[in-house]
Amino acid sequence: MTTTSTVTELRWNRDVYPPVGTDDTSWIPCTTSDGQPAALALDDQEREALGRQLLHLDDVVDEQFFEPERLYVRNGITFRCEGIALYPGTTEPRAFGFKRHGHPNAGWAPATFSERAWRRGWEDITCPEHGYECAPHAPVADCPAHRR
Repeated sequence: MTTTSTVTELRWNRDVYPPVGTDDTSWIPCTTSDGQPAALALDDQEREALGRQLLHLDDVVDEQFFEPERLYVRNGITFRCEGIALYPGTTEPRAFGFKRHGHPNAGWAPATFSERAWRRGWEDITCPEHGYECAPHAPVADCPAHRR
């Protein structure tokens, strides 16, 4: 008897939902290569076999990500990172801070960015002399000594 297997490519967005209550199943939401929703269900043994590094169970934040007290720019948006935290129930880091659009005198608004946003290409424009704020309270991009 011959068995045919079909391989389905799954894309993982790095979310992991840990076991709840007495159920030892971890759910890992994914999408197929054609955009359909899918999920992996892993019990304790499967989770261990897959490996702690892959699932980032040690809550390690990727070294390539926003950093607190740094200023970034992308497509006219300036982001002032105040801190990093892991999204509850997952191992996905989130950068918290403030953003503004356009002109340096524009107002700041609260903002949160994920790793997906980070991968879109932000440029670190933190002032090497004054940090992410130039005295007195001017955004780094306005620092006369380091204007681009």
